[in-house]
Amino acid sequence: MTSKTTHTLLKNIERVRHDLNVMALTIDLSSPDIISRSQELDHLLNEYKSIAG
Repeated sequence: MTSKTTHTLLKNIERVRHDLNVMALTIDLSSPDIISRSQELDHLLNEYKSIAG
């Protein structure tokens, strides 16, 4: 994977992580929105791990 793709992936990880932190301040951690966003972050982190080794 190119470094541009890696950079984009890292930016997406940080964006979703930030979104989760903001959401956690206002809604219950077990809400479907939080769970969905957390799963998205998990997916991005797994993708990054698979390319970064």
